[in-house]
Amino acid sequence: MSLAGWLFADLALLLFIITVAVAADFPFDTADASTESVESPSPTPSEEPSPSPTAEPGVESEPHVFYVDTDADGIISGDDKAEDGLTGKLRDDFEELVDQGYTVGFALTFGGAAEPGYGGDLAEAANKVLRKAFPELFGDAPTRHFWTVSGKGDIKEGTLQIELYLLAV
Repeated sequence: MSLAGWLFADLALLLFIITVAVAADFPFDTADASTESVESPSPTPSEEPSPSPTAEPGVESEPHVFYVDTDADGIISGDDKAEDGLTGKLRDDFEELVDQGYTVGFALTFGGAAEPGYGGDLAEAANKVLRKAFPELFGDAPTRHFWTVSGKGDIKEGTLQIELYLLAV
């Protein structure tokens, strides 16, 4: 037999000895084992059916999408007129959702701009304005802000694309 075979056999023997030594440190204590037999209770039928569990409402799979042209510089700088313009354009739609009993599960807002930083800043500022203006709709729902390139489709510089994922009623 080669040296590798003997080395393997020696290591296997060493592993066996270590396992036996460790197992000897944890002997089975028969004094703690209960010899009493415990009878398990049997179920008894009830006359009234138990209530079936109700599931919490989930988030609808399709978002409600809104496109709003804004005064981007005003929204970012916190100008009251620009913020009122944004909330005024969405008020009827958002109040209708509240009247129907909806709340936001989460919201994604995309700020249209040529540069990512500016578009992200616009979307972040808009999320703050919307959360403050419509607390009954947004509650404590998470919002995320993103940039979308302007000049693509209906997205112009300063356009917001707001996607609301609503909790199912």
